[in-house]
Amino acid sequence: MKTILMTEKEYGKAGNVVFNVPELKVLPAAAEERELAENILQYSANCVVVGVENYTGLLYDALYDVAQTISPNAPFGGLIARFGVGHDGIDKMLARQRRIAVTNTPGVLTRSVAEHTFWLMGTLLRHIVKGDRAMRDGAFPSYNGFELYGKTLLVIGIGEIGKHVARIASHGFGMRVYATDRHPLEELAQHQHPEPRHPEDWLREHGIERYSADVGVLLPEADIVSLHLASTAETRHIISTPRLALMKPGAVLINTSRGPVVDEAALFEALSSGNIAGAALDVFETEPYYPVTESADLRTLNNVVLTPHLGSSSVEANRRMGESVLKNIRLFHEGRFDEMNMVSR
Repeated sequence: MKTILMTEKEYGKAGNVVFNVPELKVLPAAAEERELAENILQYSANCVVVGVENYTGLLYDALYDVAQTISPNAPFGGLIARFGVGHDGIDKMLARQRRIAVTNTPGVLTRSVAEHTFWLMGTLLRHIVKGDRAMRDGAFPSYNGFELYGKTLLVIGIGEIGKHVARIASHGFGMRVYATDRHPLEELAQHQHPEPRHPEDWLREHGIERYSADVGVLLPEADIVSLHLASTAETRHIISTPRLALMKPGAVLINTSRGPVVDEAALFEALSSGNIAGAALDVFETEPYYPVTESADLRTLNNVVLTPHLGSSSVEANRRMGESVLKNIRLFHEGRFDEMNMVSR
């Protein structure tokens, strides 16, 4: 029986999917890198399942040391299996140098994150949090909110989650949907699965009225801006002072993608000055959340809704993630590396 270590929060999310796997002994482990590395050496585990934390060195060294004993000649001697999609907390170059495969679980979070995007949108626009707090304080105020119907939604990042959000917004709420991505429209339509589409057909299929590869063209027209981007060097602080200045004063920002795509200090200034009306955030530059500066604490603003990275945390999505993680682990142990959901960079 092979021992697999899974960081504690992910172990709790996976539930029965990983508790009773006959050929694997899955144990909870600390997410903190030093303690996790010590556990790897203690149990001689060459597979570890992790969440969103950043790992910079000791994890890779420990997996490499175990791999040298268990499988010194294999192309990959260790595995870091991400319980989720984003993998910016893992140093892929260092992993490759240590013969460590890195996998994630694409496709299993789409519905959960897309739905959470709308829960945040509605909570912000209908003043749900303020109303709840007021009633608990004994008050019964009236707040004028906004309907989603007819509003212009700009989806930034049109991968699987972004496309799902676009379809829900258009077909479900009657919103006017614009979209932007770094790829030309023709390229997106050509790589559409299961088969290529004509660009106009692709737009109609996803309920998108307008598309541009230049985010600055569409930002000034949006009532709601929703971010669905991976965290890369190119997307870091893609939303900062210049682009926040392009938004309408009454517009709101939703982020259920990755924290670093938003410059939180710039966002705080835009929110506190009234340059934009509000924001709802599920992800942050530092998690657990800590303000980038003491003077820019988003928790002090009443036009912000905050949730602690809950977008992917539904019972159904966690089950799918657990199943996908186990599949990657089985394929790793069978040496079927080409079939794994390998992260390339």
